[in-house]
Amino acid sequence: MFATLHDMPVTRESIIDCCVQALQPLSPVRAAFLGGSEAFGRADQWSDIDLVSVGPQDQADDVFAALEERLQALSPIVLKLVMPPSSLWPELSQRFYRLRDTDEFLMIDFCQVTPGQLTTFLEPARHGTPVVLFDHDGLIKPVPLESDHDERMHTRLAWHRAAFPMFQNLARKAVLRGDLVEAIAVYHSHTLRPLVDVLRMLHCPVRFDYGFRYTSYDLPAQVTANLRELMWPQDGQDLLAKLERAATLFSDTVVAIDAGGDER
Repeated sequence: MFATLHDMPVTRESIIDCCVQALQPLSPVRAAFLGGSEAFGRADQWSDIDLVSVGPQDQADDVFAALEERLQALSPIVLKLVMPPSSLWPELSQRFYRLRDTDEFLMIDFCQVTPGQLTTFLEPARHGTPVVLFDHDGLIKPVPLESDHDERMHTRLAWHRAAFPMFQNLARKAVLRGDLVEAIAVYHSHTLRPLVDVLRMLHCPVRFDYGFRYTSYDLPAQVTANLRELMWPQDGQDLLAKLERAATLFSDTVVAIDAGGDER
């Protein structure tokens, strides 16, 4: 067993060091790196720890067990979430941890991926530059965007062209019925989310599918300001007014995409 270290401050750096000490000696683990805010060079006091290790899927449980034992020695694990298998990333296993002696933001998001799945997370334009903790086999290196990226983006754009005008009555109907909870919910899901998608297609197509994440970094300042103002309807009448503005912005953005606009 490892010595208990509760008398030491549990900082971001001490957690990362602890993870390296747990993972690096394991023969199935061929590499480990930090992604998320670290990969974009903008980690701050609210950033979690996005940790990825590379190894065979059939030994992921052993890797998780080794990491958890080491973390437990640093500070008791008070929350653990085991994610179900993902159809999007079939060769990825993921767990989240919260330690007792940290604040609520210093969460550990730990993924074990196979070498085959690894390339999904090594596109610098989409995921930044990973901070390599160790790499026994030289696996961590940049790769180009997936070849079907543009096709997937255009497929989503085609869906939004058809679906957006069909579903704008949902929020309006809920307002007229006096159900503001439903109205705001469908306004966000069927108006603002597709709006964000097309804004991304115009201004940041490499991350067209990132939703509301990173909008303040990926979209121009004025676009972000407009979007922020649309996010917060004050009442039913304000929601209806914002719905019209959002629909106009959606249409104008699609026209700009068709005209070959920003597309940075």
